[in-house]
Formats: sequence, C-alpha cells, structure tokens
Amino acid sequence: MTPHASSATALPTADARLLPSRGLAAFFIIAFAFSWLVWWAGPLIAPGASSTMALVILGSFGPAVAATVVTARLDGRAGLRALFGRYLPRRQGGGRPFIIGALIFVALVASGGIALLAGGALDTQGLGTGIAALPGMIVLIALVGGGNEELGWRGFALPRLQAALPPVAANVMLGIIWAVWHAPLWSMATAQSAISFPIYVILVMAIAIVLGFVFNIAGGGLLAVVAAHTAVNAASGLKVSALGGVHEIHELLAMAVIALVILVATRGRLGLARLEEGRPAHDDQAGGDPLPAQASEPAGADGPSSTPLRQGLPSHTP
Repeated sequence: MTPHASSATALPTADARLLPSRGLAAFFIIAFAFSWLVWWAGPLIAPGASSTMALVILGSFGPAVAATVVTARLDGRAGLRALFGRYLPRRQGGGRPFIIGALIFVALVASGGIALLAGGALDTQGLGTGIAALPGMIVLIALVGGGNEELGWRGFALPRLQAALPPVAANVMLGIIWAVWHAPLWSMATAQSAISFPIYVILVMAIAIVLGFVFNIAGGGLLAVVAAHTAVNAASGLKVSALGGVHEIHELLAMAVIALVILVATRGRLGLARLEEGRPAHDDQAGGDPLPAQASEPAGADGPSSTPLRQGLPSHTP
C-alpha cells in the first residue's frame, strides 16, 4: 500500500480525538515486537545490572517507533506532520489539562498519607533527597521514562480505539494492552517487578482512564498528556523515596479513586463530547482544521469509523 497524503488518518480533523482505525493491528505488532525484543534479547547480549536501565529506556520507544512507521507507511509526510503536530503548544486545550495534571500529582503525593496511617514510617532524609531530585526526575520521565511512549499510546492508538468503542471501553482496552506490554520488565528486576502483576494491570487501567481524560480535554494534544504521565510517575517516585518502598495497594487505591471521580464527573464520556447530528462536536482547541471535502469524517466514539521507579530514577512507565 502506498502512502496517501490526503488520507483521513493523516489529516487534521474537526475532532483529533477520533480517527479511522486502519493501522491499529500493525501498530500493536510493531510496538510489542520492538520493545519485547529489546527487553528479552537485550540482557542476553549485554548482561549485567549496569545495562538494565539503558535497555528499559531503549525498549520504551517501541510505541513511538510503531506509530511513526505505520503512519509513514499509510499516510506519508502529511500523516507524520499531523501525528507530531500533536505536540504543538497551541493544540493542548489551554491551561486546564495542565492544571489537572498538577492536581493529579498533588493527590497522589498526598495519598502517601494512607501508608502512614496504616503504620508506615516517613523517611525524612529520603523525602529530602527525593524533593531535591524531583526537577531532574521530571525531565527524565518526560523524555525517556514514560512520556516518550505517549506518541504511540495516546497519539496514535487511542483516537482510533475511541472511534470504534465507547470512551471507557477504549481506554480500558488500551490500559490492558499497555500493562501487558510491560510484562518482560518483570524478568529484568526493574521497579515494576516489585508489584504484583495483576495489581499492576488494574493500576495501569486506572492510569489509562486518567490519561485518556487529559488527552480528550486537551483536544488530542500530547504535551498535556506527557505532563500528566510525568506527574503520575514523579509522584510515585517521590513516595518511594519518602516511604522506603512501593506500597502497591495504596497506590492502586489512590489512582482508582482519581479515575472513579473522573468517570462520575464526565458520566463515562472522559471529556469526549457526544455526537451531534452524526458528527463529532467541534473543539476549537482540538488542534486541527475542518476535514477537507475529499476525506471522510471519522465516526464518533460510540460507533465504528469508516472502515510506572527505582529510588532516584524515573520509573519506565506508567
């Protein structure tokens, strides 16, 4: 198949949160193949703890690589401009998504109090070290510790899933896929391996709902999603420093409460407007121009379209 610069997949639409689903299977295959090859074969080629973090970081670029390859193949340069255009500052839905990201950070840090009430001890020295390292940690997480995945998960996959499924189903499905994608990290003695995998899957589903909400209210912009993803990981890392370890149940409860509040407040829409007369509601801050006449309009969220940290280091994701 040759690239089509005028494809509906590539061109900005009236609602950049909904796109035709073509290319999804190829995206997931390439994302998993790239990451799992690095995470499983890498330790055999470069054994030793010193190479573990480098391999984790390299493998974490699988979703971004997959999104870039599939978009280039299907939609050429126009598609790549639209995909990477999600990072443009003017496409972030104003300040509200970033404020929500900051509130998520505060809520998750405050949830450390649950562990203290349950008998945990506060490591004041560790807390001080974590606070001092926080600015650098935020940069690392945004660039290579989870934020780098968002081009694939939310930038490419989520708009296509939301065009075929209701918002909650689309984000829960993406969360399950996202969690399973992390599975090889349990064989690499990473921070994730300290968490029970079933609990981790549920945790990532809750995070997917939260990040999906941020993506939608940002009109499909990715800077706000990267900021929110960074907030989740940075808060988790700070709590590890302050509490001396991962408290998986408390982490899950905190994220589940945030996700539940969003679900109730949005009535399950996660910031995605309902269809009006068969068309997605136009969002002036969705970051795109109206769809050209030669391209078909993507369907809405309820119908098919036209076709996580070591102490002092950012966790890979979520």
